[in-house]
Amino acid sequence: MAESDKLFVMGSATSPDAHAAARSRFDATVLVNRVLCREHFLLRLRVAGPGVFPATAPGQFVQLGCRSPEALSSEALLGSEIAWEEGQWPTLHQPELCGPLAMLRRPFSLAGRGEDEEGTWIEVVHRVVGVGTNWLAKLSVGDAVDLIGPLGNRFALPADRSHGLLVGGGVGLPPMFYLARALRAANWSATAFVGAMTSDLLAVTFDESITPSTDGSPTLSVREFAEQNIASVVTTDDGSKGMQGRITRGLKLALESLSPAQRSKTVIFTCGPDVMMHAVAQLASEFGVDCQVCVEQAMACGMGTCQSCVVKIEDRDKPQASTPDGRPWRYRLACTDGPVFSSKSVVW
Repeated sequence: MAESDKLFVMGSATSPDAHAAARSRFDATVLVNRVLCREHFLLRLRVAGPGVFPATAPGQFVQLGCRSPEALSSEALLGSEIAWEEGQWPTLHQPELCGPLAMLRRPFSLAGRGEDEEGTWIEVVHRVVGVGTNWLAKLSVGDAVDLIGPLGNRFALPADRSHGLLVGGGVGLPPMFYLARALRAANWSATAFVGAMTSDLLAVTFDESITPSTDGSPTLSVREFAEQNIASVVTTDDGSKGMQGRITRGLKLALESLSPAQRSKTVIFTCGPDVMMHAVAQLASEFGVDCQVCVEQAMACGMGTCQSCVVKIEDRDKPQASTPDGRPWRYRLACTDGPVFSSKSVVW
């Protein structure tokens, strides 16, 4: 088992402090930037030479600079005097004044990691939604990207469990790809659930020889999971691929098929939109299955400095407030206390 997988098996979903010191800034190079579907890209980055990049595990993330590294150099930001003659527009040189520029880094879950003779590479999946991700989409092999990581905590594998249900929606799929590999290394069985509004927003690679079922039966149609011998249930809201309906429809069918004894050995792992994860957490509670959620929050720093990624988490020892029904909670940070939390602790 790889060292990163060992950390995954032993790690806690609520204790990232022991790993915070390992994070650092790295100058990365693009190895692959491949279209997955209409708006999603798979980006593989060479981040370091052999033995340099810290150990990582599913659930963790990196903060990518979504602009040229030179754009935020001290020389570029300092700029120079502006030549401005009366009656003429000034000549601008500083990058943030010359056009749209993503000044802050963006968080991306790790979708995978590998080692070869040249060192470590990592993978992320990004969806084009603004200036920063549009810049990422245009990257070519050999281009430079700066990043900070690894950040956050990780999914945990309880010693008394052995079956995983991986539920990923949209850009919540990447940590499930990485998790699938770790589950196989730990000899867990698993089923993956892949959902999107329509087929051209499914950020996965399909085996064209295998058709996703329309009745919620798992198949080996999704390559990212099939490579780990994990079958998938594919759902789309409009029925254009796989089973029609929300991803929770497929999950509910799977939970209903498990005996009470099997449910006691099962953990649901999920990442995606809050509404989806809330629905998944409700199903987990209904069927008595443990559930870990990897929350998606906007982050400016990823290291606890900006305090922008707060999440309401139940806390009976030091509550800051209570819900209308009396449930005590306090704000926690998705970047340093998470992004992985027990679904039972999240105040939705």
